[in-house]
Amino acid sequence: MKFRAASLFVLMGCAGLAQDRDPAFAKVPFDQWLAGSEQPRVRWTTRVLPVELSNFQRLRARVEIQVDGEEVVKRRGRGFLVMLVQFNDGEGRVYQTHKALDLQEMKETAGKMNFIYSQDAFVLPGDYKISLGVFDTETGDHSVAQRMLHVGPLKNDPLPAAWRDLSPVELLHDAPDEGLLPSSTGRLNLPLETRRPVRVELLVNASGQAAKSNWGELIPALSVLSDMNVVNGAMNVVLLDLARQKVVFEQNVARNLDWRKLEAGFKQADPKVIDVHSLEKRGRSAQFFVKQVGQRIADAAEAVRVLIVLTGPAAFDSGENLHAIELGAKPAGKLFYIRYHSPAPKPEFRPTFEEPRFGRRQIPPLQPRTPALTEPIDELERTMKPIDPRVFDVYTPDQFRKALGIVIEETSKL
Repeated sequence: MKFRAASLFVLMGCAGLAQDRDPAFAKVPFDQWLAGSEQPRVRWTTRVLPVELSNFQRLRARVEIQVDGEEVVKRRGRGFLVMLVQFNDGEGRVYQTHKALDLQEMKETAGKMNFIYSQDAFVLPGDYKISLGVFDTETGDHSVAQRMLHVGPLKNDPLPAAWRDLSPVELLHDAPDEGLLPSSTGRLNLPLETRRPVRVELLVNASGQAAKSNWGELIPALSVLSDMNVVNGAMNVVLLDLARQKVVFEQNVARNLDWRKLEAGFKQADPKVIDVHSLEKRGRSAQFFVKQVGQRIADAAEAVRVLIVLTGPAAFDSGENLHAIELGAKPAGKLFYIRYHSPAPKPEFRPTFEEPRFGRRQIPPLQPRTPALTEPIDELERTMKPIDPRVFDVYTPDQFRKALGIVIEETSKL
């Protein structure tokens, strides 16, 4: 759980099981409540947000339940206030999850808050019925509501088969664009078929404050790229800490990334913590990158090398050696340079909930937004000029999806 703002207490949902039922629903007559016509007994509001393409290249739906703080306070002392979320897909399959708020731990000051439970789900195009509920385990008071959600397909999708093997609904226990360890278990269908054997080297630059500000984009992008199935070859993922001139993570990906070790690698690359020995090597970071690229793109008899560099805009200190890479001959493989920029701040808005439920309409206050980080001018790309990299400047998930489509298409011609 975490605070969204001083007056809003946000409860993030627990994971649901795809095509399965949450045991919490078996303890209440939820279907009877939905079929009934009784008046709501709990002061609450609900909201279904517009579906959007997430950084994980999955369509994300979000539903919110808001309970008035005064409503919570008057029930404090005993039991739990349970919030229920259920998705029904077009085939009648059910996806359920819940969150329980401990009323015994509630303080009098909670009356000044509005409690919001946000539940994210990855969904496929289609029509869904969303059933929401809240009930007091001590008194039995409850309220329910239903919403319809239509999810349209992406227009001119460059990866139309990417979601082929996924469940229509995948409930998430963490926000999908936050954190190092995505809770999603679905794998994208991204076959990479080539005539010749290939070895794909995915190099991720995790260094610098600008890179850290992009982790919310770079980590999902890494997750997506690692889903590529290299049919005639192999993929190797490398995490580079340029400031310390270290490879902090490396794995030949047979199926899934080792996210625990990857998380440790990102933490090692934290720009706020650097040792004296690394400071002594300042000025050599770019050449460390050049060396890594040169070693990994060199032609090998057994496979053509394909390098994908994933980075935020990278600037260096004055005096840095930015000499470009030197190779004896231009390699037969390809170099794709994906530069992921910090997202532009979204416009402020005052979210209103769809309808008042037993009480006044609740309108949360404007949320403070951290100013967007001023990006440096990228100096890393110039070191790759002799290889003639294919450069993509990415600001949005849609742009990354198009870039990924081009990467797969051009690599497939090898």
